[in-house]
Amino acid sequence: MSQFTPPAWLDIRAIEEALACAVAPDAARLRAILDKSLAMQSLSLAEIATLMRVTDPDALSMLMQAADAVKQRVYGDRIVLSAPLHLTNHCGSECVYCANRRGNTMVQRCYMTSVDIRDAARKLVRQGHKRVFLVTGQLPNADIEYLAEAISILYTVYDESDGEIRRVNVNVGPLSAADYAELRAVDVGSVLLYQDTYHPEQYAAMHRSGPKADYNRRINGPDVALSAGMGDVGLGLLLGLAPWQFDVLALSLHAAHLVRVYGTGGHTVSMHRLRPAPGGLEQAPFPVSDQDFLRCVAITRLAIPYTGIILSTREPSGLWRDGCSVGCSQLLTGSVANPYADWSPLPGPGGVPFPIGENCHVDDVVSFLLEEARHLPSFCTACPRLGRSGVEFLSMVRESGMKGQCGPNSMASFLEFLLNYATPVTRRLGEALIAEKLAAMPEPDKGAAERLLQKVRAGRVDEFI
Repeated sequence: MSQFTPPAWLDIRAIEEALACAVAPDAARLRAILDKSLAMQSLSLAEIATLMRVTDPDALSMLMQAADAVKQRVYGDRIVLSAPLHLTNHCGSECVYCANRRGNTMVQRCYMTSVDIRDAARKLVRQGHKRVFLVTGQLPNADIEYLAEAISILYTVYDESDGEIRRVNVNVGPLSAADYAELRAVDVGSVLLYQDTYHPEQYAAMHRSGPKADYNRRINGPDVALSAGMGDVGLGLLLGLAPWQFDVLALSLHAAHLVRVYGTGGHTVSMHRLRPAPGGLEQAPFPVSDQDFLRCVAITRLAIPYTGIILSTREPSGLWRDGCSVGCSQLLTGSVANPYADWSPLPGPGGVPFPIGENCHVDDVVSFLLEEARHLPSFCTACPRLGRSGVEFLSMVRESGMKGQCGPNSMASFLEFLLNYATPVTRRLGEALIAEKLAAMPEPDKGAAERLLQKVRAGRVDEFI
């Protein structure tokens, strides 16, 4: 740990003391902590650690229900859908758990050309996607011109149904202020800077060399991005690299630090579990069970009420489905198979396509949200395009939540999907759910939603308030 200099806000001793002192709460203590979160107040380390000690089934159920209630209060019952788009599996870092690590000889390397990017984007657009998470890993020499070109291409792809990519977020390593200026110039959305693990010793063990091995640069990346004028940054954990309890507490400190200094915190938090990969680890150093994964999602929602929690449909065992009811507000889906159909397989008998994951089409995800979860799928991109980001977004969330805007806007974006991209069965289910949700809406939200829906049915696209 001596080779690192954690920032002042990352109080490792306080984290360890909170974990050591926490005990399972009685009913009154649990209720008090949950009520604090429901009031949109960030929890202390001691309170978060106390939630981690809940084991009684009834108390755990109460915790999960409270997490869903917080999410509902902030964003309503919508689940935003986005697609990850992997530009390359080239990487300059040696992260022992990752198939893309620089020294892995089991994989063939590929950069998407401009033609490849445009073709992949068309495939996503034809599925109905409007939001893309551009994934690059640790590009050698941080080729910012390549990134900027990719973003510009994505914004110029259209199809015959007036489909288009309306928001591009970027998952990339820490950049310089000048690099962020180039990304702003091409209208990038959030910059996603995942710490993966905040535990210094485990970070060193997992990240052997290359740009990502620099713990200090990585952990200070969000500060640099916000100081350089980026509107939003997204944080993230790769659960399993270190004890999840430590990482969730550190994550809460990070978000609190950003709010304190910049007036805005982690706009989103991505939560994924480490999974085996060719040439990577066969097992996580600190495996996270299905139940603990859901606890992580719920406790993070309670600890950082305003954040958008992102899960992936690549999650083994389909656990993302349960996550939608314990605090998740966004899903990454629909890009594993189709956009990468022409990528070369990995070397060796049988071959494994890149990226590794489950074949989960967006229509399948939408059907689940409609039939089982009863959540409203959303492709909305209104907030960043209306300037509702950073400080303004956080202020709106804390004062009244976003559900007043999210409800009508989500309905309009979802109806656009149903009319242009959904299968007949999904369209029928979606129309029924829209009618059901509309009937339950309070005024004036209902009136706003009805006006937007009328415009979409008349052939208008990209309608929002």
